Amino acid sequence: MVVKQLFIVNPTAGNGEAGKQWPEIAKLIEQNFQGYEFSFTQRPGHATELARDGVLKGFDTIVSCGGDGTLNEVINGVAGSEVSVGIIPLGTGSDFGKTVGIKSVEDSIAVLKGNKKERVDTASVTFDESGDSRHFINILEIGFGAEVMRYVNSHSKHGRNSFLIGVLSVLMKLKKFAVKTDSENKNELETIEVIVANGKYFGGGMLASPASIIKDGILDVHILKPVSRLTTLFRLRNLMNGTYIEKNFSYEDKVSSISFLEKGNLVEVDGEVVGTTPVSIRVSDKGVNFILP
Repeated sequence: MVVKQLFIVNPTAGNGEAGKQWPEIAKLIEQNFQGYEFSFTQRPGHATELARDGVLKGFDTIVSCGGDGTLNEVINGVAGSEVSVGIIPLGTGSDFGKTVGIKSVEDSIAVLKGNKKERVDTASVTFDESGDSRHFINILEIGFGAEVMRYVNSHSKHGRNSFLIGVLSVLMKLKKFAVKTDSENKNELETIEVIVANGKYFGGGMLASPASIIKDGILDVHILKPVSRLTTLFRLRNLMNGTYIEKNFSYEDKVSSISFLEKGNLVEVDGEVVGTTPVSIRVSDKGVNFILP
């Protein structure tokens, strides 16, 4: 039986590199698969529309060809269905691919040919004031990291340096803030950054949550302890390699759901800024079929 695959391509991913690479990638797909179609995104949110349409058309697998933001949109398009999701990582970060061991186009082709389907967790975030909600698969951030992503996404002309420049720019204006949660363990704390992790990596390869498992029905919560701007700068290397946790630079929790009750702090999911607190977050145990190594 021929597997019907829809490849959703974001040609602007990786600062436009995805579009430049696509003709060669398309040749590899033609050599290795049958029963496929290509669809190209034209605007933010379009991948979600294309994925929903793919579900209705009866595709077996929908492959996200872009970065984490494209994957996030695809996840939101297939949510609630049995359609499988695959990835070809073409973004500047593509951090979820690092979590599951898919780091290159060659990795992707091999994994897609293997067609090994497993249920993995997703999560949903609901914005309490509007009632809007969306799914995510990798990581949610509140505060510092979300501000950095807002900078990165509005300064793509800096290319791969956007993240570093964004960190330094946001760091200059860094202020601690109070978080109020409904967790019994972490009720009210001061912080500069909240990470709610399903996957392990963010920010283009930073090991934000080394112990996270995408099939355990649990989200790992890391709330960074507030320190000075200079100390924050020096501790960035600990955030990059995940040692900030063992060094006790953060408050830790494991939850299946959590709410952040304070108002007005910026929120990003899977590399895209999506709103502000207050928010309610809940894991969807084994929420989506994924094609894994």
